[in-house]
Amino acid sequence: MTLHRYVLRELLIPFFAATAVLLSLFYAMVLVRGVEFLLGSAATPGDWLTLGSSMLPMLLPQVLPLSFLIGVMIGFARLGEDGELTALAAVGVSPRRLLAPVLMLAVGVCAALAVTILIWKPWGMGQMRRTAREVIERNILGDLKPGSLRADLPGIVFYAEDVSAGPSWKRVVLIDERDPARTQVLTAPSGHASLDTGVGIALDRGVLVQRAADEEFTVTSFEKGTLLFNVADALNRRDTFRFGHEELSPFDLLERAEAAEASGASGVGFRSAFHHRLAQLFAPLALALVATAVAQSGRRRAARTAALIAFGLYLAFYVLSRASVQLGEKAVLSPALAGHLPVVAWFGVGLLLLAWIQKRGVR
Repeated sequence: MTLHRYVLRELLIPFFAATAVLLSLFYAMVLVRGVEFLLGSAATPGDWLTLGSSMLPMLLPQVLPLSFLIGVMIGFARLGEDGELTALAAVGVSPRRLLAPVLMLAVGVCAALAVTILIWKPWGMGQMRRTAREVIERNILGDLKPGSLRADLPGIVFYAEDVSAGPSWKRVVLIDERDPARTQVLTAPSGHASLDTGVGIALDRGVLVQRAADEEFTVTSFEKGTLLFNVADALNRRDTFRFGHEELSPFDLLERAEAAEASGASGVGFRSAFHHRLAQLFAPLALALVATAVAQSGRRRAARTAALIAFGLYLAFYVLSRASVQLGEKAVLSPALAGHLPVVAWFGVGLLLLAWIQKRGVR
């Protein structure tokens, strides 16, 4: 057990370091997709924090398997550089015995993935989409300046003498020409953004002047009124946080598959994604076998070389997984086979490599 704790400690240090670095890189890559509205006038530091926390469960399933591989490869590389692997082999410690601490770390990663994929990720992605929508809606009104014509609000001309935080405006004049058959002019001493029932402007003690196609005018006074805008196109265009099947939990995928099949459509895409999601929970165990064998298969390696090998192993596993899922979606493979084939294949490869290393011995 002392040996296992020692090896596990050597693996944990590069594992946590790789997780921190990769999360930072992945965060930067994802945030670039939403930089347009995150830098808008209505975005707040709280929005950045909310988006960042809700993105974490989306990124962990991508980061943890790779950081696990890096941790194993670099950990064994350090042991190899110091000659500790050779010394352990000389006193009768077999390569298979060194698999135990790797599997302990893999089980921990599997548990983290299970909580993330089954519970945390669906919540996080839903929260991320809600926050993004709220920020975009606030930005549309927050960027509304006096005398402005905005592509987000076609047919609307807006004017106000004073703009303050909220946003709110004083002495508002708004011309609505969205309906070619009717022009509306609204004036009010004050108004403010309204997001309760949609994106709009709430006006107080205003006057509405309408001109119909027959050139007749009507004038109506009102105490309170809200002019709502249709911003669906702007939301769809700006909201880049859309990830297809990734937004659905495994249970949602099954429900979608059953609903599609009940309507006479094919549900193989949803079922393939469901089995792929389940296979992700066991991927670290398969990667543990391959990484342990590869880490002990060659001569002493520098940490940089070990990290590159880890990236290569992960890339090979990722390409095989994506290809398998696509074959499942095209009904070339059954959904269950398409989802679990990469993990089963890597289990087999890892066992064969370990058997070879066990027979040949560590060099």
